[in-house]
Amino acid sequence: MKILKILGIFWGLILAVYFGNPSNTDTYDPRARVLGFMFFHIPSASMYPTVEKDSYIFVSTFSYIFSSLNSWEMVVYRPPHADSPFLGRVMGKSGDIISVSNSSVTLNGTELDEDYINDEVLICQFSEFTETTIPEGYLFVLGDNRCNSLDSRSFGFIPKSSIIGKVTASF
Repeated sequence: MKILKILGIFWGLILAVYFGNPSNTDTYDPRARVLGFMFFHIPSASMYPTVEKDSYIFVSTFSYIFSSLNSWEMVVYRPPHADSPFLGRVMGKSGDIISVSNSSVTLNGTELDEDYINDEVLICQFSEFTETTIPEGYLFVLGDNRCNSLDSRSFGFIPKSSIIGKVTASF
């Protein structure tokens, strides 16, 4: 009888963590909500050369419980009007003034030196984004492969609440 009580408490805690969603992750996957991590297959080259096409990433969904999201971190997020998660780099947060010209980002008046982007081709279809202030509660995300990435230049800012987790490793 004692084992049933222990199992009941265990499953009660698991369900409380799952439904409580302490990491506020934008997914119903129990691995993300209970265990705090997920693996994703990356079928595109949107983050090349940082993350190769057909590689895998390890995503921590508990990363932002005790720390805040920082610019230049790679995150998995749910974009507006799409069912599948996307991978991108946070370039700006609420209150930042951002623009993109020929794939170069200017943040709060300073052009960023981005050694991680794919600089083989820098002028592409969605390379421009006029100077705009990022609204409260939103983020601006870009792919490192600027000419082969659907990101904030094409669909706008993403709500901070759409973040699934922080990329901590790729392989």
